[in-house]
Amino acid sequence: MAVTDGAPAGRLGLAQLFLIFLKAGCAFGGGLAVLGILERELVSKRALLRREELLTLWGIGRIVPCGTMTAVTVALGHRFCGHRGVVLGLIAVILPGFLATVALTAAYGALAHGPVLDYIGATLLPSALAFIVISGGRLGRDLFRPSIELAIAVAAFAALVVTHFNPAALMIAGGGLGAVFLRPAVKKTP
Repeated sequence: MAVTDGAPAGRLGLAQLFLIFLKAGCAFGGGLAVLGILERELVSKRALLRREELLTLWGIGRIVPCGTMTAVTVALGHRFCGHRGVVLGLIAVILPGFLATVALTAAYGALAHGPVLDYIGATLLPSALAFIVISGGRLGRDLFRPSIELAIAVAAFAALVVTHFNPAALMIAGGGLGAVFLRPAVKKTP
């Protein structure tokens, strides 16, 4: 299946959607790791979504007042399977984290006063950081080439760090710059 003219080439069944989001929910490393799995499953493997579209949904998810991956899950669940896809996608992506949190809380209660927790900083934290760095690198690989997107990102970073520019104003300015400079070319029909 291929993506043509920005439209998805097909739909996912509810079982397929559930399994993709369950797999994504099992990702260690947080939102970027989840996004990396969704990119591999929906863009690279199944070609149901363009990469730019997934990153756009992720960008929108970053600014809405809920968890980023919750917003992405809702958008993708609805796109591929409607309202039932939203519910199943949310259950699937939340279930592994919920079960792991319950298990780790119980383990912490049993191990809190022993030497086991001293090893977490030397084992689990570097592994989680590696997942985040690898996922971020894969998703950002196109951004770090000379482009207008890179120039806007560098300017935004400088404005935040050097001048302590208001982040909300910076988002509005970045959106305006993106709308002006990153518009897709309009096809003229004779």
